[in-house]
Amino acid sequence: MPLNDCLSLFPSQALNRQELNAGWRMAIATLGEGEDRGFPRLDCDDDAWAPVEVPRLHGATSGNEAIWYRTRFPRPRHRQRTLLRFDGAFLVANVWLNGRLLGSHYGYFAPFSFDISSFLLEENVLAVCVEAPVELDLSAKRHLMGLFNDSETKPYPSRELGRLGEQYVWHVPMGLWRPVSLEQVGHVVAEWLHCESRVEQGNLARLALRLRLRNLDGRIMTGELAIRVAPENFEGGTPLEMRRAFRLNGHDVQDVLVEVGLTDPQLWCPWTQGEPALYRAELEVTADERRSASLRETFGIRDVSLQTRAEGWTFAVNGRPMFMRGANYCSQFFLDAAADDLIKSDLDLAKQANMDLLRLNAHVEPPALYDNADRSGMLLWQDLPLIGSYVHRAEARSLAFFREAVLTQAEELMHLGYNHPSIVTYAIHADPPWSHSLRWLGERHTEQLNRDVDEEAAALLRSLDPSRPVLPGSGDQDLHCQLGWSHGHWRDLADLSPAFVSEVGAQALPNGNSPVWRHLNRGWPVADDDESWRYAGYQPDEWSASGIGRPSAHPSRDACIRASQEYQAHLLHFAVDRFRRQKFAHCGGVLVSQLVDGFPAISAALLDHARRPKRAYRRVADAFAPLYLTVDLPENQAAVDGLLLRLARGELQHLRIVCINDDPTLEGRARLRWRIERERAHETSVWRELRGWFARRRFSGNDWITIPDQRDPAMVVAEPLVRLHADGLYRVTAELDVAGKPIAHMEHRFLVGDPPRPSERVSATRLGRLAPRDQEALAEARR
Repeated sequence: MPLNDCLSLFPSQALNRQELNAGWRMAIATLGEGEDRGFPRLDCDDDAWAPVEVPRLHGATSGNEAIWYRTRFPRPRHRQRTLLRFDGAFLVANVWLNGRLLGSHYGYFAPFSFDISSFLLEENVLAVCVEAPVELDLSAKRHLMGLFNDSETKPYPSRELGRLGEQYVWHVPMGLWRPVSLEQVGHVVAEWLHCESRVEQGNLARLALRLRLRNLDGRIMTGELAIRVAPENFEGGTPLEMRRAFRLNGHDVQDVLVEVGLTDPQLWCPWTQGEPALYRAELEVTADERRSASLRETFGIRDVSLQTRAEGWTFAVNGRPMFMRGANYCSQFFLDAAADDLIKSDLDLAKQANMDLLRLNAHVEPPALYDNADRSGMLLWQDLPLIGSYVHRAEARSLAFFREAVLTQAEELMHLGYNHPSIVTYAIHADPPWSHSLRWLGERHTEQLNRDVDEEAAALLRSLDPSRPVLPGSGDQDLHCQLGWSHGHWRDLADLSPAFVSEVGAQALPNGNSPVWRHLNRGWPVADDDESWRYAGYQPDEWSASGIGRPSAHPSRDACIRASQEYQAHLLHFAVDRFRRQKFAHCGGVLVSQLVDGFPAISAALLDHARRPKRAYRRVADAFAPLYLTVDLPENQAAVDGLLLRLARGELQHLRIVCINDDPTLEGRARLRWRIERERAHETSVWRELRGWFARRRFSGNDWITIPDQRDPAMVVAEPLVRLHADGLYRVTAELDVAGKPIAHMEHRFLVGDPPRPSERVSATRLGRLAPRDQEALAEARR
């Protein structure tokens, strides 16, 4: 028996559409209990049921893992077929109409339909049971929910399972979270439409339109396809129109291929590389001499490739290599709250932070995310909803179910994403148990079971969509970096040479004035292991290990907020800086751990759930600047002092100023000006201050350089040799300008000399971590 007993019609193609958004009622009962009590029947009394909004997600908890819905609607007033369409149900839907079981569907992100033409009455009762199994043995999961049921970025994170008080409940989303509607169609419909393009020499693109037709009737159907291809978001170009006849046997399925040539094609480009030009393919299906279906798909003409070499990854879009700069992203834990305006705003925030790639970690977003990414030119890395370990020590039946669920959802995801040029790669499994980072688990049998399924799903995706690279797992060849947070020191990041960094970061508290604190314990003092904070994601052991310190180490909530945000900003800036220096030599890109929070959280996100930016947001935006200047200190000779590096006094220091260019529009000559000067001494005695003033020197230089090409690795553009005799805090600045107009600027601070006395260490360290305006105020106060 197939996993899904329904019609899989991915594009909406109704001639007329009626949304069922009113009159819904709900009751809590298991599937078996509801059937025993007659919930699907016409004569079931649902007056005592609670009114409910649809679409809407709810929380499933252990023992309350199913919702029953009922609504009524009259027979549609047309003489064609009627489809009942569900755009999304989380996670398993069983559907009845007038007491008759129509079928079921498994998986939360794909639409599904039923042909109800033969079962309609004048007044109809629709009953739906939606289930979301709550699994508490996370290593033996069977169900595909991704980060929604096993993640450190969900309410009640996985590490805390069973460790919090009874007032905190483990839950996963459940319910009809996208619209339910009645669609008027004819006898012949399209299951999917794929727009496949290939750019050839001589300003010509070959466009192949592949579609699958399905005859819903038992009779032979003849008809015609009318296809039109035209620009969607730009002017110019002559629309292409063509017609194709077809003949379908009763209840038959037929694949159709239409190939055309497109002259002078406009390429879809990421927003950092050009304009995201889109085309529109319109399809009208005529059958039995009547209109049968009408659909439209937008698509872009572009080429994407990924070389996963041991010495580094290289993404290329339209033949141009790109160093990927971005973040992991999940709009909302309850996806029904991800409104179009919120998604558009999040994409704008990502672009303002100079990001060009978002990784959808172990989940699938609402369609609005993909549509807006296409139009805004944001690249997407799409995971399947798989994370961690599955079917650990499971019986053969569970393993067979898991395999079929993975392969089915891989194919569904391919159909939904095929025409979205923003999706540049797929990954099957996030943090699989067979990855290098989780080999320490030692469960070889579970590793192999998961790997076999992941490899099979990856092979299936490659065969169905050869236009995109597919990774069996994320966290294996790419690095999920925890240095400076769960282990190691932030300085250890400089010793890494990763092929691609798909996660790096550290937690920080939301701003003190953020609305998020309405959902958190904002009292002070707060316990070091406060359960409400841990429910929101707070990781006390990592806060201690990183040097931020637990709450008891800080005099106030504001001080704790400031310390955590300063550390997060420093770690991310340092990490991005070091990895960008390895552009195309070792590293192909870097993604920070989270762009936004999907719920009121204490997390590694740059913006909290209210979209209030933490300090790291601006530091990451600076480090992700397309044209970026940085300074390479002799770190093997430096010591660590707080969040700064300390160089020895009086020794000859070899500094290197490095330029990285990811902007294809920048080229040619530019003037580089650099300067090194002492900002502040450590000593407070008059004599030491006077001695330091005489030893104080400024080093500066300027020269003409050639801006490296966007395809080039990082380039050293200046190599100052300096000998610094005075202790204190130093600042090195550099600026690039063309015709007197600055195009890049850099500031970096470091310490010179012996460490200050203990009473002065805190202020000296903090001085190097504050913004220039705050540094001046603090220095003035000390005077």
